[in-house]
Amino acid sequence: LAKKLMDDFADKTGINNKDTSSQDRYLWTDAFAVQNFLALSSFFDDDKYKYLARNLIGQVHETLGRFAPEDSRSGWISGLPEEEGQKHPTINGLRIGKDQLERKKTDPFDPRKEWDRDGQYFHYHTRWIHALLHAAQKLNDRKLITYASELSLAGRHFLESSGNQSRLYWKMSVDLSYPLVSSMGAHDPLDGYLTALECKLLTSNEEDFTEYLSDLESLCGGKSWQTDDPLGLGGLLLNVVRSAELKQHTKLPESVHPQKLYSDALTGLKEFSKRADLASSSRFRLAFRECGLSLGLRVVDNYQDKLADTVSDLKELEKKQNLADDIEQFWSQSENRKFSNYRDHLNINHVSLASSLLAGVESNFFSTPEFE
Repeated sequence: LAKKLMDDFADKTGINNKDTSSQDRYLWTDAFAVQNFLALSSFFDDDKYKYLARNLIGQVHETLGRFAPEDSRSGWISGLPEEEGQKHPTINGLRIGKDQLERKKTDPFDPRKEWDRDGQYFHYHTRWIHALLHAAQKLNDRKLITYASELSLAGRHFLESSGNQSRLYWKMSVDLSYPLVSSMGAHDPLDGYLTALECKLLTSNEEDFTEYLSDLESLCGGKSWQTDDPLGLGGLLLNVVRSAELKQHTKLPESVHPQKLYSDALTGLKEFSKRADLASSSRFRLAFRECGLSLGLRVVDNYQDKLADTVSDLKELEKKQNLADDIEQFWSQSENRKFSNYRDHLNINHVSLASSLLAGVESNFFSTPEFE
């Protein structure tokens, strides 16, 4: 099923098509798609999927590293000349890939319209960074580590300090010159810190992450990462694995320690379990949010042996694996994928379901980088 879903996604979004006008790129969805293609390549021993992963990475950078065709501006959003921009496609971030152009600085803020407008999301950056680091290992291509590191450092533009208060803007303009949404994502400091630390270790200090990491560490201090949102819980579980891997190579602040993240995730899972209605119709459910949770559960289950030295009470999470079973079984039934609630978000739903299914059969689906 995962293979079929990803083949459909590749055809529908034009990954095999060199005509950029027929391509449909969206950074969050494409990040998981890269990992899915690499997992399919391993599972089926089929290099076609490695080709798709490489092609998708190139398309994302060529499309989302440039201004949209409808924009009055053209070229790389970094402002670099063509040849230099090709070498550094992520150095000033990547667009989201929304259909509508970003809100101008002088336009009034409309929260409903903002969902459909382009710009740059911090939490999409961190998701693409992980995809690039994962692909760098699977494709043996260190150039992708450079792209990931430059994208990570572009996150400095999201930082804002006023007096003793600091935050990460949730959404910035395409050229990173002004904020579009001033609030801060609940897990953005955590995601930013872990990805920046990964990049620092993998680049052997070729890039200076010192000040950026210090700012992010301050934002993480004293934070509770608890949430009962299924997508947020799934991301938190993925960060448990990343934190545990990083802890083997460097000292971590208590605020991002794997045990801290795991304990907060368990609390959130208990709350989610109380209110979750996984027997309701797909008309009232969002597959990609639920599959984000089942993905996190599958990945932590795969990494239990590696987590045993840093996280206690892993048995508690084993009791929650039935949630992943229920979510996957429900969305694997074709009749539950025919309603508008699924069809309206077809790409991200296909890719998220495939991610969860693949994580259940590929133990290294979410493999973290091999640090020197």
